[in-house]
Amino acid sequence: MIRLCLIATLSVLIANSAFAQQTSVDTLYSGLKKATSFTVGNDAIYIVEAGAHRVLKLGFDGKLIEKYGNRGSGNYQFDNPLDIATTNGLKLFVSDKGNNRIQVFDKRWQYLSSIKAKEQFQTASEITPTFLGVNKFGEVIFYNDGSGSLGKYNEDGAMLDQIPLPGDVKNVSGLQIIDGSIFILDKKSEFVHKISANGFYENFYEAKGSVSFFYRDNEMYLAKNKILEKQGPLTKKTILSFEKRSEINDIYVVENKIYILTSHALIRILEE
Repeated sequence: MIRLCLIATLSVLIANSAFAQQTSVDTLYSGLKKATSFTVGNDAIYIVEAGAHRVLKLGFDGKLIEKYGNRGSGNYQFDNPLDIATTNGLKLFVSDKGNNRIQVFDKRWQYLSSIKAKEQFQTASEITPTFLGVNKFGEVIFYNDGSGSLGKYNEDGAMLDQIPLPGDVKNVSGLQIIDGSIFILDKKSEFVHKISANGFYENFYEAKGSVSFFYRDNEMYLAKNKILEKQGPLTKKTILSFEKRSEINDIYVVENKIYILTSHALIRILEE
């Protein structure tokens, strides 16, 4: 059952929403300024607040622990950060798009290094990192908006590969790394593409109207224009439905908890 006292707060997610029955919904944090992505670590939740050029660290209860960064080009500073990924919370990688780099921090938010084209990729042109993910070896893969390809480097910042995208991929609007495979949300073709670590095409999932996704255990969670949907090999289930277009920017699923991020709030859904 939905807690009626949360209806006013949940208006930051979507006005006049109609939620599926047997779904518990909580607003963990609100008042965000153009939040774009987040990740769930072992001990905290980290949110990229692009509108304020910083990263927020929250407890699992939604309480603010710390704010990191401001606008600038120095260490600990950001210019239009977009995405964040973690190696089990031990290292954090933030795509600092406006500064043409990826900043690397440890779990105490101590600055470790920055990944830049001239230093790490030995190329004349700068990188424009957008969406990124980390595999089980601690290797980071990101989409370089400038070259239209994927860059891959190890946790020490050494370049490992530059991965060309298959011709089927028309657009990159999200990225997730699972068991050595790379999942890419393609809003233009309306698919989630699955490719190998070497860039070979493996599979696709229909994602018509989807604005974000999360893949886990052969199930695909898709935020579409008016629904949050879960697709399995033989099943399809609507978890939430909206009367108006949704504003979900990112999804993360842990056990029966579905975290969804809008530009202004972090929401937690308990799936039954």
